[in-house]
Amino acid sequence: MGLKGTDGAEIVAEAMRRGARAEAMARAARALFVARQTADFDVLTWGGAMGEDSCREAGLDCRVLGEPILPSTPADTCQAARAMLAAGVDLLLFAGGDGTARNLVDAVGMQLPVLGIPAGCKMHSAVYAVNPEAAGELLRQLASGDLVSEIEADVRDIDEDAFRDGVVRARHYGSLRVPESSRY
Repeated sequence: MGLKGTDGAEIVAEAMRRGARAEAMARAARALFVARQTADFDVLTWGGAMGEDSCREAGLDCRVLGEPILPSTPADTCQAARAMLAAGVDLLLFAGGDGTARNLVDAVGMQLPVLGIPAGCKMHSAVYAVNPEAAGELLRQLASGDLVSEIEADVRDIDEDAFRDGVVRARHYGSLRVPESSRY
């Protein structure tokens, strides 16, 4: 949509007015569909568009731990991530962009491995698989007990307001633990 990011409710509303479509649910479903083909795992998720809908689309049963307030906000992301951590999940799989990764730094930091499915406008952070299918394959490897390493990956973001004015201001926001495969 040419808006140079979608952080903030006003920018999201403008993007939708211009015809943007939310891609996170469909991309998450693609990753989950790949993973479920040859791996058996339990899924704990947040309700509706924050995970449950993607699980259902991929044909996965899931246990819903909570519901977002709609439209969901960064606070919902943090609440969901903290609930996943408290529930003892082995991996937090998420779909979004750099803003979502920033929320996870705030919510769980280095306490829990996370893996991003790329679905945002800005993708400067190193916590994402190259595409949804690669994220699904990495999840499948983990669930199957294959040897997968873990790295500390940077979460970076840019100042969208400055970027809209033609100035690039990048910032290192923090780090997350991320599973890594030499193939993905």
